[in-house]
Amino acid sequence: MAVETAQQTSVQERLTQLWAARLEISSIGLDEDFFELGGDSLTAAELQGDIDREFGVEVSATTLFLSPTIAELTQVIEEAVAAAPPGTAEAYPGGRQ
Repeated sequence: MAVETAQQTSVQERLTQLWAARLEISSIGLDEDFFELGGDSLTAAELQGDIDREFGVEVSATTLFLSPTIAELTQVIEEAVAAAPPGTAEAYPGGRQ
């Protein structure tokens, strides 16, 4: 899968993989809009569950609507992981243990 930005964080890499799987596309730029790439409310709900499991933090149902790019969503996830109580973000590879 190709990402159009050379430098990316582990959160961005994993989000790109999750999006590619749900949207069934292989090339996703960090600033591309989830809904413009073909995402809909059902796919957003499924992706929300993927994010919750992958990073060990819950994101609200409206998060993808308010932060519809990987770049924006990365910031939301990183802030949620940082704010999570110790031991609650174990799924994030670099999150709290």
